[in-house]
Formats: sequence, C-alpha cells, structure tokens
Amino acid sequence: MAKTHSRRAYDYLKAQLVSGQLPPGSRILYGPVGKELGISATPVREAIGLLVNEGFVDLVPQLGAVVRTLGRREIIELYEMREALEPYAAEKAAERMDDECLEAVRREFLAMQEIADNANTGRLESDDRSVIRRFEEHDLAFHRLILESCGNELMIRTIENSHVLSRIFATDRHQYDGEILQATCEDHEQILVALNGHDAVAARVAMREHIRKGLDVTLRLPVEKPDRRWK
Repeated sequence: MAKTHSRRAYDYLKAQLVSGQLPPGSRILYGPVGKELGISATPVREAIGLLVNEGFVDLVPQLGAVVRTLGRREIIELYEMREALEPYAAEKAAERMDDECLEAVRREFLAMQEIADNANTGRLESDDRSVIRRFEEHDLAFHRLILESCGNELMIRTIENSHVLSRIFATDRHQYDGEILQATCEDHEQILVALNGHDAVAARVAMREHIRKGLDVTLRLPVEKPDRRWK
C-alpha cells in the first residue's frame, strides 16, 4: 500500500491500537478520525477494512467498527501460534544476526531494564501509562529486531500481527509494577545472551519459555495478582 490517505489512516489507527489508546471494545468513528487526520471518511473506511482483515477490528451491526476483544480460546490460540513460530525465528536470528543488529537488540534491552529498575522504587498504577507505553515500545522493538534477522518476510508479518493483538489485549490490565517489568527483562536477557553467543538452540528454548510464561500469566492475571509477568 502506497503512502496514501488510506495508509496514513491505517498507520495512525495501528499506532493507536498498539499504544492502548483504542482499547478492546472501543468504537472507531470514521468521521472524527478523518477530521483529526485532515482527510475524508472514505480512506478511513478503507484502512479499517484492512484492520478487519488482519483481525484487529470487528464490524458490528448498528455499532460499526469496534476494536476486537479476545476471549480465552482466542488468547490460547494466539500464544500457540507464537510458540510455533517465534522460537524458530529466534533460532534463525541467532545464526544470522550481525553485530550491528545485535547491538540494537542490546540497546532495546538496556532501555527496558532501566525502566524496570526505576519502577522497582514503587508501584506503577494504571495512570502511569506513559511509562508502560515506553516499556512496551522497547519490548516490541526488541522482538521486531529478532524477527527481522530471521529473514522470512511472511513470518515477520504474521508474528508482528500477533504482537499487536497481544498489546491490544494487554490494555485491559489494571495495575503494573516493577515486578512485572523485571520478570520480562529477565526473560529477554536470556534471549539476548543466546543471541550474543550465536547459540541457536538456547535462543529457541529461551523464546519458547518466554512465550509460555506469557500465556500462563495472561490467563491467570484477572483473578491472580501475585507473580505477574509483563508479556
């Protein structure tokens, strides 16, 4: 898709989804979005059609475009797909990643670790979304760099979509603290160590364990607050 009005609307709405500014169940109104971007409602409608095809938005009778809400079965399926694909991507990244990309991955990890260290001085409440958003951005960049290094474009697109769905679902969480962020950093450090050593097997195992922990905690989170981990 060229950089048209439709693309602008698509990129804008995708960013809103990832950042949590359009949480599950939110209606997306064509007119107001178009007005904000300075375009007509038609390209917004086209962009929403793409988001529907990618599974991020549902078209609901009498409501229009609504951000998709994931049920338990869909969450399990999402993580099962990630477990099938991402460890393989991490394995190939460990074999193929050059020093420049490895340094970029390390920078994203260090940025996440700094946020986690600062968060450990106190609890992060839901109104600290700017802090959580920065952590999420570095987290997503960490994973994206690994995906890009695997060299499989179709796999990259498929896994990136699953990450966006994970971020959309994550906006339903009500409290965040340093423990969640630190646990995620510990997982990412294991992945980084494997990548740094070009150890394909260790990278695959570390990524698989990270995804399994994410699913386990995601399913327990609404009713069980202790020992949480930020996926």
